[in-house]
Amino acid sequence: MGQQVISPGWRVVIGSGIGISFGAAPIFTTGFALLTSAMAHDYGWTQTDVARAATIVLSATMVAYLFCAWPLDRLGSRKFAVISIALFAISLAVLSQVGSSLTQFYLAAALFGFVGAGTNVVSYAKAISRWFDQKRGLALGLAASAQAGGSFVVPLAAHWIITQYGWSAALLTFAAFEIVVCLPLVAWLVKDSPPADAPAPDGGNRTQIMEAQAPENGIGAAEVIRSATFWKLALCFAVIGMSFYAIAPNTMYILTRRADVTAADVAWIQAIGAIAALFGRILVGHLLDRLHARVVCILTVLFMAASMLINATASGAATMAAASILMGFAIGGEADLMPYLAGRYFGTRSVSKVFSWLLFAFCIGAAAGPVAFVRLSTLSGSVVTPLLLLSALQIVPVALFLSLGRYRTAPEPALNLAVAPS
Repeated sequence: MGQQVISPGWRVVIGSGIGISFGAAPIFTTGFALLTSAMAHDYGWTQTDVARAATIVLSATMVAYLFCAWPLDRLGSRKFAVISIALFAISLAVLSQVGSSLTQFYLAAALFGFVGAGTNVVSYAKAISRWFDQKRGLALGLAASAQAGGSFVVPLAAHWIITQYGWSAALLTFAAFEIVVCLPLVAWLVKDSPPADAPAPDGGNRTQIMEAQAPENGIGAAEVIRSATFWKLALCFAVIGMSFYAIAPNTMYILTRRADVTAADVAWIQAIGAIAALFGRILVGHLLDRLHARVVCILTVLFMAASMLINATASGAATMAAASILMGFAIGGEADLMPYLAGRYFGTRSVSKVFSWLLFAFCIGAAAGPVAFVRLSTLSGSVVTPLLLLSALQIVPVALFLSLGRYRTAPEPALNLAVAPS
């Protein structure tokens, strides 16, 4: 029998990447502004009206993360992802049909955010964690990095379709793409877990890996909630979410007050940061397989703190671009760190619930960040003060990451996974 060109485990990574690359996250972050701007132009809405819709999307997504774990644990990654893709396509179609009523618009935005949560990394983390052990970090990083591909394609496609046919056609096109392309590929490639006797794609014997992790597979929600480790992680990611989103939506506001830069300069700086985020996800995934997660977490937080310090003292586009690169690397690893830490500290069976709860904590911080930054900068009369305070605040996640104990489910050394002679 000929050897497969791509092992089943890496097929799961590819299928997960396809689902993530055209899920709600890239469509919201890079296409939503274009689509809603066109809608506002047609209906006479203000920028405040559009911004409120973005807040509704983020809030609905945050709430959805609280409820993802239960269906994920019962349906598995494959079924949950397929259902989420179908529902997300419906939400896009609903959004394409809203009239001039802001109430309709906001209800459609809430549906987009709620059902779209299941098209993101959270749906695939459990399947990838079950397929991979020694290279789990790399596998998660590669799957999550696919979002950058969608983030590149979505705005270009949205702009062209809107120009040629209008925003409603653009939304219907994305909905059709979800059903015709993403859904069948995810259903075909993503498998929840391998057979017990299947070879692991990262080396070793699958049976021994599963046996090594089996004692941790039964960790329940009550034990997770009682764990100091969980609350440390939740607080860490709440601070990280607040810190990143305090800056991301206020980039123009910050940079134009720090130096004489144009809108084109800001776009260039943001593009560099997006590329850095892509490589950051892969790099962080690679490092997680070689260093303890505490070390990798602290490195990403220090990158974020350094980025804030540079923005607080920078006087030109070049130094601001360097800050954007550091921030890109830092936040790019977030999608790797949460599911990896969830799996190592609470077991593969608990990945879905813990990951979704950590995402909820991240979103709480993210929701508070933008407004808090603007208010603080208004009170102080400068963007430098909040940037310096945010940089200093990173001592909190650094200290908490340092205090984390040993993994519950440590990566299995390759030597221990050798198949015993029969």
